[in-house]
Parts: sequence; structure tokens; C-alpha cells
Amino acid sequence: MPRFVRCLCIFFALAVSVLAQEATPYPHKATPVKIDKHLLLFPDAIVLEQWPHTLSPASPPQNLKMANPGQCMRVGIIATGDDRDNYLAKTQLSYRVEFAGQSQNHPLEPLAAIKRIKPQGTDFVNAMLMSADVPPPDMAMASIGASAESWCVPADAQDGTATIDAEAETPDGHKKLASAKIQIESFESGTRRLFKDTTELDAFAQGYHWQPNPARLYPDLLFYSADKNLRSQTGSLETTATFISSGLKANPAAAHDFMTRIAAQSGFTRAFGLLILLNSGDDVDPVLKTMSDADQKMFANHPVLPDPFDLTHVEDIGTRLDMLWSIFMSTGQLAPMQKIASTFAWRNDWEEFDKARKSANPPKEWTSAIGRAVGYGAAGWAMGSFQRTDPLAADYIEFMIASPDTPDPVKAELKMLQFDPAFKYPETK
Repeated sequence: MPRFVRCLCIFFALAVSVLAQEATPYPHKATPVKIDKHLLLFPDAIVLEQWPHTLSPASPPQNLKMANPGQCMRVGIIATGDDRDNYLAKTQLSYRVEFAGQSQNHPLEPLAAIKRIKPQGTDFVNAMLMSADVPPPDMAMASIGASAESWCVPADAQDGTATIDAEAETPDGHKKLASAKIQIESFESGTRRLFKDTTELDAFAQGYHWQPNPARLYPDLLFYSADKNLRSQTGSLETTATFISSGLKANPAAAHDFMTRIAAQSGFTRAFGLLILLNSGDDVDPVLKTMSDADQKMFANHPVLPDPFDLTHVEDIGTRLDMLWSIFMSTGQLAPMQKIASTFAWRNDWEEFDKARKSANPPKEWTSAIGRAVGYGAAGWAMGSFQRTDPLAADYIEFMIASPDTPDPVKAELKMLQFDPAFKYPETK
């Protein structure tokens, strides 16, 4: 039996096993609730933007390894056992942050949000079940509660280590939790960490919404500006500008530092930096006023970035889709994925194009219908890839399938991302 077929058989067997477990009543031994002593630190955006748009259970957030000035984070506690969500709902958390000789107390308050967490590695099984209209089982064995208040790194912070001490008042009484530490990196240190190659830069971009590092958005600008081969690629300017500007928009302190640094630059680097700041909604007049009249006139003719949320202009559909993915990678927001998924309404255009290209007289000129067909296929391939490699993207896909706001034709396509031949990368057909 071919290896691929064996793998599919294993996955199907696992899915059937899971369903059988759900359907078969087994005696359940009660498990008392337990609060893990270790704290979890994660970006504020997870509570404010991501959790409201994910089902329960969802993928766990990554523990923050490092933070830059202006970044805000929540303190999370993990609970296991039966009735843990109700237990967390009755729990209050307080914590204290020690950094740079200063202490900041966050008083005892109820948790702001509670999310059931699914085991890693279940996304592909869930995708298979959803393709057969079978609701994925809830295999969550832990839940996370997020602090009511966030702690933000001071805008003028220098390098150092922040220590977080937390205590909880639970239905079982008072609990002191283990201290957590996080490295604080100043803008001065972060901007000195240049990218060695595109491999490192790609890894930085793909993991940014898990581990935001806005200090390195300036080295991203420098790398792109110096790489003529990268700059020559169609759509690279638009997608790079969108990624960096989305990150700066989420952190005003980083945007201020970025502007200060590009003011000392010249040529393409300064012009591209100004374009990025314009795209993030910042006022660039302070930098423009320091430039010569000739440079100001040159910048006045800067390119206008397309609106990636306007997909009526299919002549550059690939660039607009890549810009939407850049927003997702930079911010972890749902909106760009929803817009990408809207292209699945173009299924008929794809089918007509597929027939025409296989006919004796394939099309020889670009049309809007062909643009929609190309956009449909590219969106499906990319979303399927993100579903396999990015847990947050997989969570959002499950959310969109379950949401009453998602049109039924789009839901049907989302369920088949891993199995529709139209969504296979052309080289693998």
C-alpha cells in the first residue's frame, strides 16, 4: 500500500475512533480541577481580537519569549480537570510586574476571558471531519483564563528582564503561582539585529502574530531596500509595505521609533519608509520638512498602494491576496482571511476557465473572469496551506464554517480545502 494511502487510512481510523468514543458511553472518573503553577504570557490581541473569533476549543497561544516597548500582554493561568471553566469563572487573579527597578501592581479581578484549548495536531483530523459535515469532537483537556488587565512595556524601556508574580483566589482558596520572566528588548537593540537572509526573514514574518517583535520591522525595511532581486519581484513592494505598516499600526511606540530612524536615511530606504508610515496612518510631515525640495517633489509621486480589501480589481488579484495574507501574518486578525475566503464565490469562473484551458482553443487574452478564476485557485491553495501550518488560521477556518455570516457556497469550499483538486499547487497536479 502506498505511504500516502496508509497515512490517509490512519487518519480516517483515528477519526472513526474518535467518533466511536463520542458515541459510546463509558464510565467517567471525576477529575478534580487543578491550576497549573506556571503562568502564560501572551499578546493582548489574543484576548481582544482572536478569541472572540475562534470556537472553543481553540489552539493555545504561544508563551511570549520577548517584548519590545509599547507591547501589551496578558497573564494567563491554565486549569485542568472537570468543571474547570466554571472554576475559572469563579477565580480572581492579581499580579505584580517588577521591571527596571519599578513595581506595578494589578489588583485582584475576575478573569477577562476563558478559552478551552484543543490538543496540538487535531486540525487535520478536524478538517477531514468537516469535509464530511461531521462536527469535530471537543477533545479539550485544559482551559486558559486571561487576566482582566494587561501590562504594557514602557515606551522608553531599555534592555532588561521583567518578573511577573501572580496570586489567585479560587473556589478552593488562595494560590500563589510560580514567577514568570520575560526579556524586554529596547528598540535600539532590536533594530541592530539584522536579517541574514530571506529564510530568516520569512520565518520572522510567518510567526509574527505569535511572537510580535516590532523592533525588527525596521531591519525588515533595510533588508528589502538592499535586496534588488527581492524588490524586482511583482507585488513585493506592496506586500512588504503592508506587513510592516500593519505591525507599526498596532504599536504607536514602534511607529514613532521607525519614523525617527528613517528620517536619518536617504534614497529608496527613506522613501519606502515614508510610504509604509503613510499606509499605517502616521503623519509623515515632520520627516518631509527635513527633506530638500527636490526630494519632496520626488516623494510626491510615490506609488499608491492598492486597497487589498477591494477585490473588484482582479488585474492584480495575486498582489491583493498576498497583501491580505500580510495583514493576517502581522496582526493575526480574522478580517483579511474572511476577505480571502470571499473569493470562493468565484467557483463558476474557475470551472469555466478550467474547461477552456483544456480545450482545443484555450484562452489567449486576460479577462476579468480569468482573473477571478486565478484568484479562486490561488486563495484556495494558500488557505489550505495555512490551515496545515498555522493553528490560528485553522481556528479561523473552523469559525467561518460555523458562522451564520459565512455564505453557504463559501462554507462548502472551506470544508474542502485539503481535498479539492482546484486547490492543488500547479506543480503537483
